[in-house]
Amino acid sequence: MTVDKRFESLFHARVQFQGREREVELRVPAFREIFPLILAPEHRTPDRMAVMFPAEFKRLIKSMEGGGLEVEHARALYADPQAAGQIVAARNRLFETIAEQGLTYLQCPHCFNWEAEVNVTALTTALQAGPWPIIDQRLFLAVPSLAQHLPRFSRKRRQPCSSRIRFQLPSSVIGLPAASRSGVLGDADAQDGALERAAWKRWTPSTELDKTGREQWREDVTGFRAALRLTAALKYLDGLSGEIAPEAVLQMPATDFYFLDNLHYLMHNVDITDEAKATIRCGRCGQPFLLAAAAEN
Repeated sequence: MTVDKRFESLFHARVQFQGREREVELRVPAFREIFPLILAPEHRTPDRMAVMFPAEFKRLIKSMEGGGLEVEHARALYADPQAAGQIVAARNRLFETIAEQGLTYLQCPHCFNWEAEVNVTALTTALQAGPWPIIDQRLFLAVPSLAQHLPRFSRKRRQPCSSRIRFQLPSSVIGLPAASRSGVLGDADAQDGALERAAWKRWTPSTELDKTGREQWREDVTGFRAALRLTAALKYLDGLSGEIAPEAVLQMPATDFYFLDNLHYLMHNVDITDEAKATIRCGRCGQPFLLAAAAEN
């Protein structure tokens, strides 16, 4: 799979470092590589970020001037305010642009035979809401919406909501290699949280042996909490048979995770302030429905 040429420039940056301009090639890390680096604002102390940012640079930068990035170079980049700022800005463009490329297909709840295809921009316009941020203060990896238990939007509406939320992941749209291309998204808080509770019981390591390689599979780890809740919310991922495990979420390109985090937020948590703008008519039966998810029992 080759990355769409329209997005190739996002993977390249020129960074002023140690007195001269360097060519830097970026990559989209898997979510498993960066979830431990996501911190709540109160934990972003200068000492902690002096460890977290070089660790992120190491995962983000594929090469600098054609060579691999060593840990000492990552630390030196972070210590150089101009270089660090340029890398952060390039990361912001890469993550935010690619995460917006995913597509959503909302099924008509009347005939079940038609889907409205919408992108992130169309959804945010219809719902009159901004996307959930990937980057906080244009600097830090933001806390995902799924790491929190946000209130659901009011569903006491004149029109019914979509009966199914199908998606095509950004990696599939632009040509990034990934194990899954599409799926169906449900609600992490369905059944009054029963699905999430079952996921914690099913997947959280219970013994020291189980914890090998899974030491951060804990509820107090912000990034993993978001990944586990997405695991509970997913109803289907192509390329998988049987139940969806946290590994399926953790191996996703980070931009696929961020797309789904935002989609879950838009479908379940954003209140609809103008029902007319958030309503679409089925292209087959002509009946209206809302660009939002129906409540799951």
